Amino acid sequence: MGFDRRFLLLCTGEVLVVAADNVVAALILQMVILAVFLGNLRGYLTFAVGVSLFAVLLAMSGTVYLPLLVLAAALGCGYLILAFRDYRLTRWAGGDT
Repeated sequence: MGFDRRFLLLCTGEVLVVAADNVVAALILQMVILAVFLGNLRGYLTFAVGVSLFAVLLAMSGTVYLPLLVLAAALGCGYLILAFRDYRLTRWAGGDT
């Protein structure tokens, strides 16, 4: 079983992210590494803006707990929006909900 070279390079990049002592630098490094290996960059701009805002929030707050709570709230709201959208699409198509 052969390994894909891109996968091995991605793993190496993730080791660099973990080796970074600064959380903000690790987030930015992870964003750059992911951009290199994505084939479809359609949603990358949204991801990059979100990670950058999270890194700025981490740098300004000085603690990890508050930004993680904000991130969890944002992800929960996003999930609810997507679930509601799926529910409405199913109802519009005339299927069972």
